Amino acid sequence: MNCTIIDWNLFFDALQSISVIVASVVAIYSINSWRREAKWKRKYELAEEVLANLYESQQAIRYIRSPIGFQDEGSSRKIDKNETPEQTRVYNQAYVVRERFKNNSDALQKLRSLKYRFIALFGKENEEHFNKFSQTINQIFFAADEIARTKLGEYGNEKEFNLKILRDNSKIIYAKITDKDNDLIEKEIQNAVDKIETECSKVIGKIRN
Repeated sequence: MNCTIIDWNLFFDALQSISVIVASVVAIYSINSWRREAKWKRKYELAEEVLANLYESQQAIRYIRSPIGFQDEGSSRKIDKNETPEQTRVYNQAYVVRERFKNNSDALQKLRSLKYRFIALFGKENEEHFNKFSQTINQIFFAADEIARTKLGEYGNEKEFNLKILRDNSKIIYAKITDKDNDLIEKEIQNAVDKIETECSKVIGKIRN
């Protein structure tokens, strides 16, 4: 009758090796799980911060483009000593959008700084949606300057040409409160908001009902 002799030293060595391998696998899995959880947490917190700031920035642009004005708006502009009264009046009107921007710039500036953190975690393809806000502000400033130049006769006396400049640039500066569907600036900003919301919803769930 044959008897199998067990080398207990080899058995325990093998068992110890298996235990080390199992422990290593568990440790690696735990570390990877922690990393995934930590990254998810960073994305969640950033998504919440971005969304809150995004809505503030959207409201800031709406305020800047509000067709409702006040008598002293634009008067904080530094007046050139050589300006005529008419130039002062026109330049002050054009300065209103810059004055409003200064009073509401915190959210827009913060959104610009959040952009880089967002694209680092969510992808560079989202950069263009953040850029739409600063591009819109530049559009508004340029449109205000164009209207001022036109009113002061810098583009000549061609009536139809001047009216077109005034009409086209007024659409950029002034929001259509009762006709948002035909407000190109409002639609472009809303589209940017929707795109960023879509990315954020992947982390924090459904945003709107």
